[in-house]
Amino acid sequence: MDTLFFLKTFLLFLAPGPTNALLMAGSVKRDKAIRLLAAQACGYAIAAALWFSLRPWVPPGALQALKLVAAGWLVVLGLRLIASARTSVSNEGDAISVLATSVLNPKASIYCLAIVPIDIGPRALATFWVVLLMITAVTGSAWLVLGRRLGEDGRMADRVAGAALIVFALLLLRPLIPVLAT
Repeated sequence: MDTLFFLKTFLLFLAPGPTNALLMAGSVKRDKAIRLLAAQACGYAIAAALWFSLRPWVPPGALQALKLVAAGWLVVLGLRLIASARTSVSNEGDAISVLATSVLNPKASIYCLAIVPIDIGPRALATFWVVLLMITAVTGSAWLVLGRRLGEDGRMADRVAGAALIVFALLLLRPLIPVLAT
């Protein structure tokens, strides 16, 4: 692992995305930042364990199916955030949304399939798994701080996060449109 590896990984998980949008929205509604970060860590840990174990056998069609599932989930979450109008949502619901979104987040597959070298052993994979958790804790914290800065009532954060989730879903579907049209 060199500096370039850490930079690529940091920028990948710092970039706006579905999990980060939910962290931003959730941070202004509650004082449950630790719960949201734990949900994010668990989600990415589950996704990384899955991708690392399946890496040698992943056919290209499986990635397209995952993109469809992820896009559908993002649209549901985005519409829910935009329409929420500050309705009361349980603390557990926010953490569960962050967990599920982190598991489905394409960033985990990019990290596991494109950034981490393919020809490494199990011990090295464990190290890369820990690095993933540490970097996502730092980047997730940055998004929580950004959400806090957007205001106490959270209306703007919810609308921005909801719109961002729908845009991300559309971006996920864009490469699949020619495949779906046939």
